[in-house]
Amino acid sequence: MNQVSIIIPTYNRAGFLLHAVQSVLAQTFQDFEIIIVDDGSTDNTAQLIHALQEPRIRYLTQSNQGVAAALNRGWRAAKGTYIGRIDSDDAWLPTLLERLVPVLERDTTFGAVYARAQGMDASGQTLPQLTGAPERFPGETLKSLVYGDFVTPIAVIIQRAALESVGGYDESLPGTEDWDLWIRLAPYYGIAYVPEILARYRYHANNLTRAGSERMTRLMQDRLRILDKFFAQQNIPSDILAIKSTAYRNVYLDWTIRSLEAKQRRAAARTFRRAYALAANPFTFGVRALAMAAYYLYLSKTRWGVALVDQLVARRRRTTDA
Repeated sequence: MNQVSIIIPTYNRAGFLLHAVQSVLAQTFQDFEIIIVDDGSTDNTAQLIHALQEPRIRYLTQSNQGVAAALNRGWRAAKGTYIGRIDSDDAWLPTLLERLVPVLERDTTFGAVYARAQGMDASGQTLPQLTGAPERFPGETLKSLVYGDFVTPIAVIIQRAALESVGGYDESLPGTEDWDLWIRLAPYYGIAYVPEILARYRYHANNLTRAGSERMTRLMQDRLRILDKFFAQQNIPSDILAIKSTAYRNVYLDWTIRSLEAKQRRAAARTFRRAYALAANPFTFGVRALAMAAYYLYLSKTRWGVALVDQLVARRRRTTDA
């Protein structure tokens, strides 16, 4: 039995898929299997995979049902103790498994471990953007996740037992299945963070979650639905209930920024008004909104901006810990 099963959901990504597969095959940690779940592709994905003749790859096909359904199909067919996930247009750096798997082996209270990912363009050239961050509230994983998603889904290794215990991914969520999963895992398991860049996230014209994509509105509506589902539960800790309005505010601010990036100004104005209505303090809200817009629209696209924000986050974390 392989120690790690790596799931690669794919749909019409033949142009990028081989790069993703090769990045897994190049891992320094080699005890794994790869399960490619083809979610109804109509391009030459099948021919590409069969031509590899790689015995560690299993190729599963299904009708087009979405990424969450493909992920569920993959991990349920997996043989590994741990489950990795990489999208078919992204890539891992060679030491991802070597750095992440031992974290789960050392401490079984962690249900998952994640690292950071750096952006790349369609041709594979490195971009400044980074994803993945430490918890907003150190030592309070669930509260931090409700505040906002900070986990990089393509740089995560999950205990199969933990994934199974919460029923896998919610297949009704087309692009937010990962945030929903972390929120459902966090009451029962820790989620560890390795502050290293161990993956590459590809920005290209057909990203399902890019600003201005056809599915962006559905994506943001589903983020609100995840919060609705969470706050409909009984016995939510009082400190998390206290940030309920802030959690919704953050989704609407994120939606505003994505709309601005897509030059959808009317849509941005609507979601900004909703965010403002949820703000307890107009001044701090204004500062937060300006900081988020500055980062996502400008600073995150420059190396110096990313480095500056990383320093500020580290300083805030040291202050909080103190």
